Amino acid sequence: MRSTELAVPAENTVRALRRLAPGARLREPRTPELRVLAGALRDCAPPELARAHPGPVARAVLAAQLRALDRAMTGFFAADEGGREAARLVRAAFFGKVRRARPLLDRLHTEPGLRTAALAWADVLGHRILAGELRGVRERPGEEDGRLAAELAVAALLPRAETGAGGREVLLPPDGAAGGPVGGGSAPGSGPVGAPPGGGAGDATGPRPGDESRDGAGDAVGPLPGAGGGGTPGPGDRVSPPPAAPAGGSAFLHVRSVRVTDRGFRVDVHADPPVELLRDGDGLTLRALWWNGLDRVADDLGHEYLLLARDHAGTGTVRHWCHPRPAPGAGVLRLESAGYRGERVRLAPASAGTCAEVLVKLELTVRLGA
Repeated sequence: MRSTELAVPAENTVRALRRLAPGARLREPRTPELRVLAGALRDCAPPELARAHPGPVARAVLAAQLRALDRAMTGFFAADEGGREAARLVRAAFFGKVRRARPLLDRLHTEPGLRTAALAWADVLGHRILAGELRGVRERPGEEDGRLAAELAVAALLPRAETGAGGREVLLPPDGAAGGPVGGGSAPGSGPVGAPPGGGAGDATGPRPGDESRDGAGDAVGPLPGAGGGGTPGPGDRVSPPPAAPAGGSAFLHVRSVRVTDRGFRVDVHADPPVELLRDGDGLTLRALWWNGLDRVADDLGHEYLLLARDHAGTGTVRHWCHPRPAPGAGVLRLESAGYRGERVRLAPASAGTCAEVLVKLELTVRLGA
């Protein structure tokens, strides 16, 4: 999996298009249906797109599913998707008697074996629009088709992210720390920039999250992996669940840098969510939270900014590329968190794990310099 996630939620772009900061340079979608959908997204939410514009949505989704079918026919892309149906599709495409240079729809209409294999593959993967086209029945797009069409329109609309180094640092240090290192962020009402909720600047209200686990009475059970100790709970010790992410604070998130580039700006946020090792019967279970990154970026003038990409490099710092540059006169950026991903991994006697999204909306505010 790539560390740089270029596909960002379409909802972010839909919100930003309505209050986009000046200076944005959007791309022109290539196909007519994507141009229609890109214009519709300024007034229409992704779930409503299929109902408001069924024709363009169906054509955009069909084109995307035909591209996926074309890749699957080679056998190199998504080879494990579809199982036996994918293998039959590859064989039917390879032994077809029609020239492979012809358009894909022509081949599907003239080769019954290939059309049958493609239909089985589309049914297994749930590609309703493509399956209806192969059966000769026009399927009406649903809400999920509208979401997919919105993502396709967003991908065609957004400019490319400037992933190179450079830029000018504009993040001001925290209040009362002039001349010190560039600091983090804060939630509304949580004190100076960089201060956890309920404490002064740089003064936490308790032990650093992740340093040790505690039971209900506040007794330390043992240091956690990666916290400097490496110990594990002893027999009979009670271990509490991992502390919940704060509902309105920023104890685990700190903005490290805001750098302005030629066409946008880059935001680095360091995430330090809790990790806890629990005794689970005869074995141990590791429970952890992972931050999903920012979901919305706005300024104090009411402008919105596009999130082009996120980079989860595994270092604890998540880098975000935003577009366009901060608006002239903007002095504060408001950064809204996308929440956390919770994991539970049983370490012994057999490895097993579960994952669940933990929706936590945090708002960090950072001050910008000249």
